[in-house]
Amino acid sequence: MKLIPVETPQDFLAAQQFIAPYEETCVSLASLIRRKTDKLVFISASESSVLSTSSTTSNILGILNLDSTLYHCIPDINKIEKISLLEDLPYLLKKPVRCISGEASSTDYLIKFFPNPKQLYPYKMMKWTNSTNKVISTDSTAVTTLSGGEEIIRCTEHDMDFLHSLQKDYMKDEVAVPGRTLTDAEVDITLRQILKNQICLAMTVDGEIVAKANTNAIGINCVQIGGVYTHPLYRRNGYAGALIQALCNRATRAQKQPVLFVKGKNKPALSLYQKLGFEECGRYAIAYY
Repeated sequence: MKLIPVETPQDFLAAQQFIAPYEETCVSLASLIRRKTDKLVFISASESSVLSTSSTTSNILGILNLDSTLYHCIPDINKIEKISLLEDLPYLLKKPVRCISGEASSTDYLIKFFPNPKQLYPYKMMKWTNSTNKVISTDSTAVTTLSGGEEIIRCTEHDMDFLHSLQKDYMKDEVAVPGRTLTDAEVDITLRQILKNQICLAMTVDGEIVAKANTNAIGINCVQIGGVYTHPLYRRNGYAGALIQALCNRATRAQKQPVLFVKGKNKPALSLYQKLGFEECGRYAIAYY
């Protein structure tokens, strides 16, 4: 078994073919394959590169993104030789791992190589299977008016200051590592990346942004939705549902499958997603260091 860099056009095509059946639980990794990042490696059953043709995937056991966030797709961890992986990983990693993110059983497996995470969050993975809900029209330049005079807008970098407090509260609730202070600079870096590379929609009431939702990964065949947060004073008005529905509509128009993950203990969010037409399709886990 060997870790082999994903480098050539044939390699990236093979990576797309390999990940396709599992993409619902590894959209972030699929987005990196789509963008042809230089930090991807195959876990190969062969000691040498055997991906000489675009159709060769039989020797691929998994794909890793070797960066501070270790995204992964390992369909069958029982086929992985732990000793070989231990020999290769330290030499290929260029920076410390701060996060392992992906399908739950594979995340649990990789934690053995990077023990003692500060926090491990388990999630239910869900995909949108019902497109019969009321469609909210949200063209890229359009503003959608709801029954109470609220508006859904597509956010840009000009909305950074208005979104900052919502993004910070979301990150505190959902991704902050206990004992580690979340800085305004970290929030702004994350938010700037979202507004630059993703689709971020917001609900406004009397011109004030009170709720947000965005894509956090655009893969090959799937779009992952996240960052859903409503200001506490404006909850129970259906704003989160309207934003998620709008993002789902956009994804399906682009012929991509909407997916998301949610903490199993978050009953209100789980109930909302089920009402919108999402069904559980797997388990997801994120370890923070």
